[in-house]
Amino acid sequence: MSRTRTAAAIGAAALLGVAVLAGCSSSSESSSTGSAAASESTQMLPPVIITADQTTATAKVGDFLDIVIPEDKLAGTTVSTDQPELVELTQAREEGGATFNPGGKCLAAGNAVIVVTSPDGSTRDIALTITE
Repeated sequence: MSRTRTAAAIGAAALLGVAVLAGCSSSSESSSTGSAAASESTQMLPPVIITADQTTATAKVGDFLDIVIPEDKLAGTTVSTDQPELVELTQAREEGGATFNPGGKCLAAGNAVIVVTSPDGSTRDIALTITE
């Protein structure tokens, strides 16, 4: 299993553990309405995965993106967009011994193009549609 997938699996397991613990906890001071509102506002959804061969993607405002890059091309790959007011991008990075794909967060509805530039200078456009 690649380091990126291993890191993603560890992260997913950690999030699942937090969700299970949060679902099991209770407070005698909160009402059921308050608890429901709190859990809805803190629930984290999985990211929209954009595979290495995808040229189009659809996401909702507030969704996070994970742009999958082959591990042998990850170092030196950059991402950019023509609509930074619609999608906030993050570059690939290494942190704590784990390597993370580039990604982003959808900020507003509309259409944007994400350009993935490989270390050899080749590019791939991803047409991103962001809905409400």
